[in-house]
Amino acid sequence: MANRDDVTRELAECVDCGSVYAARQWPSGEIQPIGSDGCDCGSTDFLLIGSSDGESSTTETRSE
Repeated sequence: MANRDDVTRELAECVDCGSVYAARQWPSGEIQPIGSDGCDCGSTDFLLIGSSDGESSTTETRSE
């Protein structure tokens, strides 16, 4: 299990439908919407659009 300090809160956009979620990024790079396993459209692919510290990011990751 990851240490709480290793998990960051981010904003993530679904690559399929564009919905935006508050998400967690795990040390492995996996992005998961908070409280869900994926987007309402069924996708598990997300693009980081920002982080809780106000910095923007353009990292794309896939949760499988």
